Amino acid sequence: MLQKGDKFKDIDGTVFEIFGTADDIYNYYFIANLKAKIIIKMLPENAKAFVKDMEKLN
Repeated sequence: MLQKGDKFKDIDGTVFEIFGTADDIYNYYFIANLKAKIIIKMLPENAKAFVKDMEKLN
């Protein structure tokens, strides 16, 4: 299960942070791309697949 505050690093070094999770008041995960300053809104199953192959930093 993804938790608020989890950080993941992609193969190219891009760091993503989970800052809103499905167990909050949201039905979506909100993932921030810290390099490009972009926010991505995903359904829980899509968010898990998105970070599946990334290195967890914390």
